[in-house]
Amino acid sequence: MEIIIRPFQESDIDTVWAIQRAAFQPLFEKYRDEATSPYLESRETVLAKYTRPGAHGYLFLCGGVAAGAVRVHLRPETKSARISALCVLPEFQGRGVAQEALRAIERLHADVGTWRLDTILEEKGNCHLYEKLGYRRIGEPEPLNERLTLVYYEKP
Repeated sequence: MEIIIRPFQESDIDTVWAIQRAAFQPLFEKYRDEATSPYLESRETVLAKYTRPGAHGYLFLCGGVAAGAVRVHLRPETKSARISALCVLPEFQGRGVAQEALRAIERLHADVGTWRLDTILEEKGNCHLYEKLGYRRIGEPEPLNERLTLVYYEKP
């Protein structure tokens, strides 16, 4: 399946917001993280995050269908970037979409020296994906509630 990565445009907000909600709903229902879940973010909050200074959003298209999205916050002064709210529609999960999209985004920003992200420790598939792409755990895990723990990753 061919995956095309294209830059976010403000006209994409309804699509990106719908993808984010669909992708994070099962995690919200499982972990009940009312404080930080991307599932609960309003359309306006998502738009603000995608359009703030330093943010670069990307839409993933599979066979011409919007299947996922991600934000990358670039910090040129430290040659680092943070990947945030990577989301893939449930029907496209497990097909390599996130893996191919991240590889493409890393190539687009070849000047980045260090990539950072966080994910849910209890989601072993997420951890496996990032580790397979060369990310290594850093720091201490951070429990958010009795069911959910965040872990931090970095890739030089």
